[in-house]
Amino acid sequence: MKTITLFTAIFLGSLITLGQHPSMTISHSGLAPYDTLTIIAGDSIDFIFGGGSAHPMVEGWQSGESSTPIPFPTQTVTSTITLATFTLNTPGTYYFHCGTNPSNSNNWGKITVLAATGIIESRNTQYNIYPNPTTNILVIDGLKGVAEIFNLNGKKVMETSSSAVNIENLSNGTYVIRIGEYNSAFIKR
Repeated sequence: MKTITLFTAIFLGSLITLGQHPSMTISHSGLAPYDTLTIIAGDSIDFIFGGGSAHPMVEGWQSGESSTPIPFPTQTVTSTITLATFTLNTPGTYYFHCGTNPSNSNNWGKITVLAATGIIESRNTQYNIYPNPTTNILVIDGLKGVAEIFNLNGKKVMETSSSAVNIENLSNGTYVIRIGEYNSAFIKR
């Protein structure tokens, strides 16, 4: 099976094989490999049972964050239902937690759903953008021109022609990087 870099995989900082869904493994010790996902509206997501008792992942965080514009639809994985595949079609931010242990912040997750309009899924492998997520320096291997960095509201926040970009002054969050017709994304922590 041909391996391609998909828009959602770039948020995770890894390559996925065509046909697989972004996923989270859920156990009492937390969500793996990350507690956040960023996807395109209509993408399927897999919740995978990782151990313990039932994990009904329900709306909101115990600290008060709630989903907008609609609540997160409860998804449950157990030792007998080891996979829950679901789709989020409405762009927004979805906060969820394990209903059996709501105070365990290790099991608090967030999924950001972007509108499909204007997003270019790229199969271009001439650029390698890492580390992702990052805190200070973002490396753009293969950059031979100008890269523009946009926030999720579409506002350009930076432009660079350097392959090592200091993003220390950007706020934490998800950003889109555009190099010509190539779009990718990264998370600043």
